[in-house]
Amino acid sequence: MFEFRNHNTMKISLAEAVTRVTRPAETVTLSEVSVLRMIDKPGEKLVVVQTDEVGEIILWEGAAYDAIGQWTDLDVQTRLIEILSA
Repeated sequence: MFEFRNHNTMKISLAEAVTRVTRPAETVTLSEVSVLRMIDKPGEKLVVVQTDEVGEIILWEGAAYDAIGQWTDLDVQTRLIEILSA
């Protein structure tokens, strides 16, 4: 497992505000997400981020993990926007 902690929190601005349910369940509307840490678990084929606003979000797992290969901060940003805007 590889864990990446940002000393400077990564802020990702969304094109428009979205409403999401957090863990534990609480509905929030947000226009920005703060990524506190990124966890890559190669043995489980899983990449997870921990956000301040909505908790844990799975970015890639299984075949999607294999397809992304070596991901970057830009890949994380793009995937989070995709997930949150769905």
